[in-house]
Amino acid sequence: MLSDEDRAILDFERASWCESGPKDQTIEMVLGLTSAAYYERLIAVVSTRAGSAYDPLTTKRVLRLIESPSNTELAV
Repeated sequence: MLSDEDRAILDFERASWCESGPKDQTIEMVLGLTSAAYYERLIAVVSTRAGSAYDPLTTKRVLRLIESPSNTELAV
């Protein structure tokens, strides 16, 4: 079961392309998380069945980014 914060993280990630300004500043302003904490939680949420059930498109996109060897933003 996803918490309200987990759903907010997935909702933010889905809509983040619509936001203006640097993403890390928007993360802190909207969610109150540091970028590092946000990406840690995002990776944890998209790795769960509940996350995939809540937002399958966003979870698949993020998982593809994580698995991409050229991606440094979501590298663990």
